[in-house]
Amino acid sequence: MMKRTISLAVVCALLLTAGIYQKTQATAGGQLLTGVLAKMQTAHRNLRSMRAGMAQVRHNPQIGSIETDYGTLIYKPGGKGKSKLRIDYTRPDQKSVSVLGENLVFYQPRINQVLKTTISKAAKGKTSSYSALVGLDSSLESLTRDYNVDYVKDELVNGKPTTRLQLIPKASGPFSRIELWVSNEFWLPVQYQMFERNGDSTLVKFTGMEINPSIADAQFNVPIPSGTKVVDKI
Repeated sequence: MMKRTISLAVVCALLLTAGIYQKTQATAGGQLLTGVLAKMQTAHRNLRSMRAGMAQVRHNPQIGSIETDYGTLIYKPGGKGKSKLRIDYTRPDQKSVSVLGENLVFYQPRINQVLKTTISKAAKGKTSSYSALVGLDSSLESLTRDYNVDYVKDELVNGKPTTRLQLIPKASGPFSRIELWVSNEFWLPVQYQMFERNGDSTLVKFTGMEINPSIADAQFNVPIPSGTKVVDKI
């Protein structure tokens, strides 16, 4: 569970950090896709902060299980090695993930334990190919190198118009594809779904998105009570 939560937090951080390269070659959708990517690039450039509610649905069809976690997310872009992200899961279990630049903290109050590591270390092993999806270096050019991007269709999410994009990683790894639903109001993802090659999938939905709210840097620090066990390995 800890590995999966950390992996998804890393992916979320990478998706929010990487942006979209306007010159990405379209395999379908032509001028429509080019226009969408251009608007996403502008939105990413103007993004100073974000706050949202979050629902994370994990589906394992092999055993027929569906697990859903709910929480909140705050985010501040900052360029390579300087972005800030915090996810607070509120139910069914309380846990918090904080990413400050390269440093990652995962606090589980239920077991009185906190993991302190780095994005690079968290991305090793199974999560190494997650970084290949959008590039840990946050370079926009890496998107062109690592993805084939397709326009799928326009559709409603929570009653609001979005554009659905499909990203196919060029490199091998656990993901066969990742899909983004981009708000036609904010031109930022309001939903994304990751499909693993073993058949598992994870859907992440953002709700009540606030763009460029005032968020103090101190809010990204997860308070750790005295006496909490500290570990440095996933």
